Parts: sequence; structure tokens; C-alpha cells
Amino acid sequence: MVRAIDIKYKASGPLKDIVGSKAMTRGQIVKKMWAHIKDEELQGEPGDSYKKGSKTFKGGQIIYCGECPIMKKMCKGKEKIGMTELATYMEPHLTRA
Repeated sequence: MVRAIDIKYKASGPLKDIVGSKAMTRGQIVKKMWAHIKDEELQGEPGDSYKKGSKTFKGGQIIYCGECPIMKKMCKGKEKIGMTELATYMEPHLTRA
């Protein structure tokens, strides 16, 4: 029986442009996404805030997608998102390998 954390996925579209085309686990893909966010300096600074529904994201919990064309395309044109929303925008671009 295969454990969920061992399932490999292939990225497509803008996600593929960020993490590459090699089959990886979801954890490896998320790790590469955060490396890209940090390299491109897309993470919020202390004092920044973003409200989505009843949830308020502050500082480093914010990702500025509008500053990176690939991220903006993946996040459907949004200027900024909360870190917990990242998985929602990644999901359509993942297929089981």
C-alpha cells in the first residue's frame, strides 16, 4: 500500500515553470515553491496584512503574486494571497505521476 506522502505528482502550466517537470512528492513541490517565493522576495514583511474572509494574514504569511508573472498566472491574476491559499492554486496544476 502506498502512503499518501509518497505519491508522486507532475506539475503543468505555470507551476511547471517554477518547480520543473520531474515527478516529485507534494512535499518536494511545496518546498520548491517556497524556495521560489523566497528567491523572488515575494513574502510579506512585518506590518503587512491581508484579509480573506474571516482570516487575516500578517507579515510573512502573505505572498505577493503580482510581482512575479508566473505566480500571478498560477494564482489567477491575484496580487496577493495568504500562505494557506497556495495549495488551492497549486492543485489544478498537479497530476498523479
